[in-house]
Amino acid sequence: MRILHTADWHLGRLFYNEHLTTDQAHVLEHQFFSVLKDENIDLVVLSGDVFDRSVPPIEAIELWDSVLHRLAFTEKIPMVVISGNHDSGPRLAMGRSAWETHGIYLLGQAHQGMNPILFQDGHGQLDVWALPYGEVRDMQSALNRQGIGNETIEITENIESVKTSKKHRTQCELADLFASLSDASIANLDITSYSDNGDMSGIGTVKNDISSDTNKYNWTIADAYERWSDYATRRSKGCRTLCMAHAFVAGGAESESERPLLVGGSGQVPTTVFKDFHYTALGHLHRPQRIGSNHIRYSGSLLTYSFDEVGYNKSFTIVDIDGKGATTISEIPIVGRRQFVSLTGYFDDLLADESLHTRHHNDYVEVRLLDTAPVVDGMRRLRKVFPYCMRLELVGRMEVVRDTTGAKRFKELNEKDLFAQFAKEARNEELSQEELDYMEQLWRRVLREEEA
Repeated sequence: MRILHTADWHLGRLFYNEHLTTDQAHVLEHQFFSVLKDENIDLVVLSGDVFDRSVPPIEAIELWDSVLHRLAFTEKIPMVVISGNHDSGPRLAMGRSAWETHGIYLLGQAHQGMNPILFQDGHGQLDVWALPYGEVRDMQSALNRQGIGNETIEITENIESVKTSKKHRTQCELADLFASLSDASIANLDITSYSDNGDMSGIGTVKNDISSDTNKYNWTIADAYERWSDYATRRSKGCRTLCMAHAFVAGGAESESERPLLVGGSGQVPTTVFKDFHYTALGHLHRPQRIGSNHIRYSGSLLTYSFDEVGYNKSFTIVDIDGKGATTISEIPIVGRRQFVSLTGYFDDLLADESLHTRHHNDYVEVRLLDTAPVVDGMRRLRKVFPYCMRLELVGRMEVVRDTTGAKRFKELNEKDLFAQFAKEARNEELSQEELDYMEQLWRRVLREEEA
């Protein structure tokens, strides 16, 4: 089976107040759909962050709708999509039951990732396990409903009958209830008040389990992924498997354009979680990269979304899975409507270089100035020659090492001396005698006006 792995489209993104929807539409129209045809793609997997924010602009929604419609009705290529941390899961999955009849699977909440999506090719079945991004509690609750975390259920041929039994449903629902309560609330809970709500035979067991092992109901993100991975690989034992996740896997290289999932390293997931899947299609990190093994990969974002990503070529990842689950990976470069360029030099040199202006006239430009003196109205002047100059950094001034040996304390300086010291710092040279004489006249006039 030939699969196109992509992620982190961030439709509707603003880049220094420039809307990138037109740039995104250009790549999708002129490259994405061309790759699908040219490479004979059987399945598309999109691993989260379809949109840049939970309530995207109308232009982004219209672009997404056009992609879905073309895939379903023109190209007739199936696609599996999970929500990312930028998406609103419920909004992304709107209309999922209707889209599924046309081979488009939209998963926006953790409980929707508890069963595989099955695909067939000449080698047999491929199980796609797609876990939308969610809070740990959402994943925990979804797994509880599958019997993971509140009781041990053997994965057997009769698992469906076990899961649908009244006792199992009741205990899973109770586990969800207790997971939302504090330890004090659990200890003081009066279970008799719930006696009229049905079969409560499992409530004592659930309560005791939680009271004796509260860590069971306070998982880390790594705990949740490990339990989900174990559950999925046991369910699909003997089948080829593809995993989709939107997560920060330990060892991945970050960039400026990503939003942290959790504070510090608490949001990281170990690579070992995905070792038993034949291929893992990751989303969240914007640089294309393999993590630990060639079959665990980030496809990277659709476009460059920060200047620290300059030099990291964007691409669509093509995955070939053979009958035994072995994978062959290739990449198709993405060429954006505008390139992202970082220029370093002195202000006057950059303004004078006409060949540079011509070469980067339509590119998104970051300028890093080596000047140590202040540059007046730098951005406006740069945009006359680089219309899409988006960022200006005064790296020269920031790197100046100031020798403060023997410098007078500011509180000991009068106004004239303060100005003279400021002028020296700003221009990297002393005031001339003519300038000093002029400033002396100015100070006298100021003092006369104050006295008057």
